Amino acid sequence: MIRKGLIAFCAIVVVVIGVVVWNATTQPEAPAAGAAPERQHFDLEGGQEMQPRWGRNEGGADGTSGN
Repeated sequence: MIRKGLIAFCAIVVVVIGVVVWNATTQPEAPAAGAAPERQHFDLEGGQEMQPRWGRNEGGADGTSGN
């Protein structure tokens, strides 16, 4: 009688451990489609003057050496 109870207990423990491992390794579900992230605002005023990456004597790939 004790032997059958011990076997049943061990089987239950194995099943519980298997379920825990299964749930830990599966990927979480994607968030709901209705939850849109808040839109970001970027300040576009002011800033730095744009300049070409190449030197004045090298010119660009499209022949715009007079920049």
